[in-house]
Amino acid sequence: MEFDYIVVGAGAAGCVVAGRLAAAGHRPSVLLIEYGGRGRNPLLYIPKGFYYTLRGDRYLYRYQTRPVTPDGDPEVWLRGRVLGGSAAINGMMWTRGAAADWDGLAARGNPGWGWADVLPAYRAMEDHSLGPSDLRGAGGPLGVSVTDTGDPVTEAILAAAVGRGWKHVEDVNASDAERIGFTPSTIRNGRRTNSYTAYVRPARTSATGNLTVATRTRVGLLLFDGRRVIGVRIRDTRGNRHDVSARNEVIVCAGTVETPLLLERSGIGRGDVLRAIGVETRVESPNVGERVIEQRGVALQVTLKDDNGAARRLSGLPGQAGEGLRYLLTGKGLLATAGYDLVCQFRSDPARERPDVQGLFVPMALDTASKDMKLARHAGILFMAYPIRPRTRGSVHASGPGPDDAPVIDARFLEAEADRAAAAPLLAIARDVLATGPVAALIAGEEFPGPGVATAEQTVEYSRQTGTGLYHAVGSAAMGPDDDDVVDARLRVRGTEGLRIADASVLPVQVAGNTAAPAMLVGYRAADLCLDEA
Repeated sequence: MEFDYIVVGAGAAGCVVAGRLAAAGHRPSVLLIEYGGRGRNPLLYIPKGFYYTLRGDRYLYRYQTRPVTPDGDPEVWLRGRVLGGSAAINGMMWTRGAAADWDGLAARGNPGWGWADVLPAYRAMEDHSLGPSDLRGAGGPLGVSVTDTGDPVTEAILAAAVGRGWKHVEDVNASDAERIGFTPSTIRNGRRTNSYTAYVRPARTSATGNLTVATRTRVGLLLFDGRRVIGVRIRDTRGNRHDVSARNEVIVCAGTVETPLLLERSGIGRGDVLRAIGVETRVESPNVGERVIEQRGVALQVTLKDDNGAARRLSGLPGQAGEGLRYLLTGKGLLATAGYDLVCQFRSDPARERPDVQGLFVPMALDTASKDMKLARHAGILFMAYPIRPRTRGSVHASGPGPDDAPVIDARFLEAEADRAAAAPLLAIARDVLATGPVAALIAGEEFPGPGVATAEQTVEYSRQTGTGLYHAVGSAAMGPDDDDVVDARLRVRGTEGLRIADASVLPVQVAGNTAAPAMLVGYRAADLCLDEA
């Protein structure tokens, strides 16, 4: 029960960390711990399967937040609980962040995180369907595909967006202008790829056998010898508790929700929070669980005149059977395509220097009577947009000293004036696109939100009341140069030795429209940092 490295959490970042450490030349022993299971369900590897796997609880954490509005109900944040983490059940979007985002992160006092530092890592990870370029990688372990679906509704949306002035680009990650294109997605040869399939599975099948993966295992506490973290206390599938030692480091990759909870249970955090849950303070770190930034969506859905669209083919049993058979025989068809067909980035205000909003177009409609992601039986177009870089901050804290105690999530949105200004025109922009050119002739009417939500103020309130978080939260253990920042630029937890954090929680700002790619990038860089100091 002793390893060179212990990695807590087999999600987007943790799998990259563990796989790259295990593949290092001196073959260190690595233990990767995951609370979820192995994920043998074939739907986890079928790209469009996430519409079905997101409905149950088998592969998910469902964290309940405090009400976002005074008269509202609690909301739910979803996170993956399976090998691969959220990247095993998400919409597969591979949006990396622009050079200005990463250079801005470095300029905040985080050397080693500028575009010149992260681009080589991205290129090393990628096996891109568009082939190699100065901005893309090919031959890496992670499959990334950009697929023209050939869908006529999608083509009409593209034409309308171009008519509005957005540029149709082949690779949305290769530009920082107002643009639209087919969504780069972690798919290769019709199958979902993620950091587990890319980095851990190859290491587990190698002859060296130096990577151990423990599933359905919960980490309760970090173990200390003075200031140094020397291991973890785990609970296995039978409920038995064991202590496991780390000769070199423990790397926590449990995500924006679970990472601060583990720190607080272990005595790292704000003194008042720790006292409230009956935990003695080991390291006073006032920003553990604080400064959480999440995006907030604004959605619009229209119905189409022609009822022979993609939704009809996937919502009913005959269509599902036909598409399923096609996928089994050819690896192609609707089930093999991206979760969101088109992605765009645009400015909420023409005066802005660069895009500040990301939008998604899907040539299908969701069932408004269902709380899950259930497809409607009628044809439609769903549009979702969200400010890329919000400033409003919330928090995540432990409610008790045990690993089964629920988190206290104070999800906050649209409190900063800049956030409200970015959200206010989004419905008007979406309606403008859908009223343009060939797509306008296909639309029968707006299903939601309808004419009752028209002004800027109504749009902001509609987002607050009915929108949702995008499951992209960052910042609960953010890096920075100051003494009260949780980790430094090398991801080391201040006030401790032998402890690093490597997941989206270390990002003090949003650096992309989505977080899967930045989280994997953090994992990649963390492995380099560990090996540099070994």
